[in-house]
Amino acid sequence: MNPHDGFRELDREECLRLLSRVPIGRVVHTRHALPAVLPVNFSLDTDSAVVMRTSADSELVAAIDGAVIAFEADEVDAAARSGWSVVVTGRAAMVTDPAA
Repeated sequence: MNPHDGFRELDREECLRLLSRVPIGRVVHTRHALPAVLPVNFSLDTDSAVVMRTSADSELVAAIDGAVIAFEADEVDAAARSGWSVVVTGRAAMVTDPAA
């Protein structure tokens, strides 16, 4: 990042704190060889993993289970021209434990 562009890199703890403040994020994956972005409700589990609740037979699960995906959440104050964005990348995995 350029030190004069108004942006700064966030550390892991700050990213987790910010993610815990917002209920909606976007999962970014590949669908039919094209990028796809889907807004989703999410939470963080006890290991700080991003968890999205959906039906086990949903199109989203079929598209991302086992795939490398990106997840993005943000908060923007348009009037103040400020905000933040957190992007997480990793391999998606279906969780079937209802307690998870």
